[in-house]
Amino acid sequence: DDRVETASTELIVLEEPLVKFANNYGTITGIAGDTEFLTCQAKHVRPVGKFIWKQVNPDGTEEKLETSEIAVSPEKKPGSGVFDAEETLQIELKPSDNEGKIICTYQQYGFQDD
Repeated sequence: DDRVETASTELIVLEEPLVKFANNYGTITGIAGDTEFLTCQAKHVRPVGKFIWKQVNPDGTEEKLETSEIAVSPEKKPGSGVFDAEETLQIELKPSDNEGKIICTYQQYGFQDD
């Protein structure tokens, strides 16, 4: 049979999004009890995933930090499924945070292990 079948094929092409802090990158100097807001941005996400926030304590232990909802921009180009996303972490400084680290990463569904 010499017939050629025509089938619709959809291929999603994606790359890891660009993730960066929108503010307060580097060292925060404050007083215990002060509240800081850290915003993490992910550019060119497809599909929309989730932010993962961790605090690495001075002794090396890690704890996952909870945030509010992710904010997503309108599609970059209608129908493209490409967005920018950001999330803000609110943290109250404690003496035990001294020399600790806050890490923000972004998990894009379908790219890393979900």
